[in-house]
Amino acid sequence: MRKPRSKDSWPKKYLLPHPWNVRYSRAKAQAAYFKQEWAFTPENWYKIWCDSGVMEHLGRLPHQYCMVRIDNIEAWGPHNIIIIPRRMHFKKLFYEYVAKYEKTAYDPIKHGYYVPPETLEKYDVK
Repeated sequence: MRKPRSKDSWPKKYLLPHPWNVRYSRAKAQAAYFKQEWAFTPENWYKIWCDSGVMEHLGRLPHQYCMVRIDNIEAWGPHNIIIIPRRMHFKKLFYEYVAKYEKTAYDPIKHGYYVPPETLEKYDVK
């Protein structure tokens, strides 16, 4: 009988440090599940989280941070995302879906904790 492999013995699909290769593949799979386009490379996605300064605070809780798209029609990519606190994301969702305020896009400067240079160039923000 063959001995079962441990999680650490599986080959890495992406060449990122340990928890980040799993987080990248989950984010990519989540986008595929919702039929959203994905324009990130693993290295580019990891670099954005490293440059944000909050990579150890990525998570699902209100005091943690998440990556959101500015324009929901465009792909997930470095040109269309900002990193914001989850609390701000929850607040926006509450106003739009519960309080029935008009839906608005994220403003890179007003809402973004971290805005990648590609997003700043695209939206012509100084």
